[in-house]
Amino acid sequence: MAIVDSKSGARSFTPVTGENETTKYAILLKHIGLTAMLLYSYAINAQDRQQDPSSTKPPATTKSGLAIEEVIVTVSKRQESLQEVLGSVSAISSDTLQRNNIQDLNSLVELIPGMVAQDEENIAIRGISRTRNGPSPVAFHVNDVFIATRGEPFYDLGAIEILRGPSGTLFGRNATAGAVNAKWQRPDATWGIGGDARYSGLKDEQVRAYLNIPFLGEDDTRLLGRFAVFKRRGDGTIDNLLASDAGDPGNVNDQFFRLFLTSEVTDNLQLALRAIRYESNPKGTQAVFSPTLETRRSGQLEELGAQPLPNDVTKVRSRIKQVFGKPYSESTRIDGDVTWAMHDLPLFGDVDMVLVGGQMRGDIVIDFDLDGTEEPIVDTSVKSNDDIRRTAELRFASHNNNGLDWLFGLFWYKQTSTTALHVDARTLIAPSGLGVGPSFTGEPKIVVDVDVDVDGERRLDQSKAAFLNVDMDLAQLFDLPQVTISVGVRQNRDTFGLTTPRSDITLSVPRLPGFNIPAVQSRNLKQFAEFDETTGELGARWFYSDEGMFYTKFARGYKPGLAQRVDRADGTSVQNPVDPEFLNALEAGWKTSFFDRSLQMNIAAYHYDYTDLQVSQITPGGVLTDNAGSSTIDGFEVELHWSPTAAFYLQASAAWTDATYDKYCGTDTALGEVQTDPGCTDANPTSFAGARMTAAPEYSAALLASYTFNLSDFGTLTPSIRSSWSDELDRRGLGNPNDTVRSHSTSDARLTWESPRQYWSVSAFVENIEDNNDIFFSAFTPIAVGAKPDTFSLSNNIPPRIYGISLEARF
Repeated sequence: MAIVDSKSGARSFTPVTGENETTKYAILLKHIGLTAMLLYSYAINAQDRQQDPSSTKPPATTKSGLAIEEVIVTVSKRQESLQEVLGSVSAISSDTLQRNNIQDLNSLVELIPGMVAQDEENIAIRGISRTRNGPSPVAFHVNDVFIATRGEPFYDLGAIEILRGPSGTLFGRNATAGAVNAKWQRPDATWGIGGDARYSGLKDEQVRAYLNIPFLGEDDTRLLGRFAVFKRRGDGTIDNLLASDAGDPGNVNDQFFRLFLTSEVTDNLQLALRAIRYESNPKGTQAVFSPTLETRRSGQLEELGAQPLPNDVTKVRSRIKQVFGKPYSESTRIDGDVTWAMHDLPLFGDVDMVLVGGQMRGDIVIDFDLDGTEEPIVDTSVKSNDDIRRTAELRFASHNNNGLDWLFGLFWYKQTSTTALHVDARTLIAPSGLGVGPSFTGEPKIVVDVDVDVDGERRLDQSKAAFLNVDMDLAQLFDLPQVTISVGVRQNRDTFGLTTPRSDITLSVPRLPGFNIPAVQSRNLKQFAEFDETTGELGARWFYSDEGMFYTKFARGYKPGLAQRVDRADGTSVQNPVDPEFLNALEAGWKTSFFDRSLQMNIAAYHYDYTDLQVSQITPGGVLTDNAGSSTIDGFEVELHWSPTAAFYLQASAAWTDATYDKYCGTDTALGEVQTDPGCTDANPTSFAGARMTAAPEYSAALLASYTFNLSDFGTLTPSIRSSWSDELDRRGLGNPNDTVRSHSTSDARLTWESPRQYWSVSAFVENIEDNNDIFFSAFTPIAVGAKPDTFSLSNNIPPRIYGISLEARF
């Protein structure tokens, strides 16, 4: 973190754990334990090595106080101060990411108000979450390039920016909830080498390193390079009783190699080229769900042939690896950007042209054991080959000091992939349902295996957009108060297509060998959907002083629909084009600072009108995405950064989210037999009006604090604490008590020693102090179709308490 003397402007760098990021207030601090971390990091230039070691020691509190350094973000598609951005934005610095072991979205969201991770692909912001088979409402970017998925583990990043709320102009589709942009650390003009090593519980072993090269000599920016490598392995958080620790579900074995080249060809022309190869090859199964305690005790799993499971939800009995083989994920991404500063253009003045784009190609095999037993009650294997994603964005942005700035852009994205799906399911069906004998009251059910095979499904997802944003400074244009009006509009066109050469469902009875029924045999299925929508925003910012700004904005968000077909085991099929969902958002906020900018505070309140939201329905033939009616979301967020001295730093946040359905008629197999509620239909009989939406806790809070002790010639010693608390939340948003995740807190503590010249640092730490690893954030039901009471399984639990050390060095 950099601390700035507000009068002199002098900076000194101190090894505290946070800076340049907005995060949550922690209401709950529990189980503060001794920490530490052994760090092995990165290089400072030759001139820095010769400086007086005392110059890196934290100064005493200045007479006028200490100011938090200004944070520059790019969520507005141009460089802008965080405190001047229109809307709610959090920026997490490289220092905070590294010192707090934030390596993925699961750990990142604990610092962001109103943000919840059900897993790394299912991120909810302000109560807006992803449906089981639908697109994400969060637009994921790396280095401003849209990648549509979460990307690789975090390492050697310059910052991560999180936009909360719809951005109908700049991000368009898939930004109903917001957007995330991870930015790699750019090469600089000095030699540098560094890395770190970490060891902790769950046999977590990690080595990371990077190298910075000025190819044409120091201080020559014509060609700079930065290389980064990452290697990690560790055990999962679920114990498979039928495998060794190395074969446990969710274990980690991944690595990447990364290259970042930049060139300042001239003062007006800058080029960047990036490439990464990421591989994840766990020895165990990637995804094994854990049956709930109620399901384990119900006897339903034993009725379907499984052995009894212990009354410990962290233990399962899975043979899925022996059935489907080894899972893996491999991807290669190449992208880059060109920035050309054009000056004194006729009519336009100074304009920056920015072109960003690239391609990602990947292959993946994921196996799911949704029942957590040795029997094929619900086992799935998904193979995706030739997943190719190409994207490009061309922007023109004015830079004129005349009170009128504009930004015009064109966006293009295309994804194609080929997928094979195999599902083994075991269920209970009455003989009459198989065409054997008549139906009668009290008819017994028999065990039936259902095999689903979908081969060669070809997917097309394409998006095109044009957008325009205009900022008008009324003070410069008309000599009015310091108010800036922002207007934006975006035209979106999205197309989806699915071509399926073969889709078969076969029924068999395990106790009657050779009794097979080809229930569904479909060939050459084609689905197509196209959406053409306009989104945008209107906002105003009043800069009432150098330290403060009020803003208000209206934004319209949009997530496209889907082309969808579901084949049912009874021989019928559902052709269900899913409509787009829309979000009309009103937000007002206050961004300010106090005490010579040593205290920074951001407050936001919002009201969402959410219509045609996409939800998941589980049917006998698969998961169906449908449109619910509507919902209303209201919320309030506050974020705080405080540095009263150079040694002490605190950042905190709190959020209130009221997210419930206004109108939603649907089905939930977990409810059993239900009557049709007033206003609903027999096909969708249950009214979920008033139910809290998925992954939307009413209250949440977080705190990150550190204090640095100056040890003179022995360096510095920094204890730090990070804690987050969440009110209870609903896993599926259907008001079922079995889906409730209890309120909980998670806390980390660490103790870091850093050498006088900041070449070395050593840490010891304890993470997840509360040790509540029986909390799971995702649920699947039913895992035994036809069983009553219904059966639940859970995934994505909090890791147990972990102790560890790490070492970092920089030269």
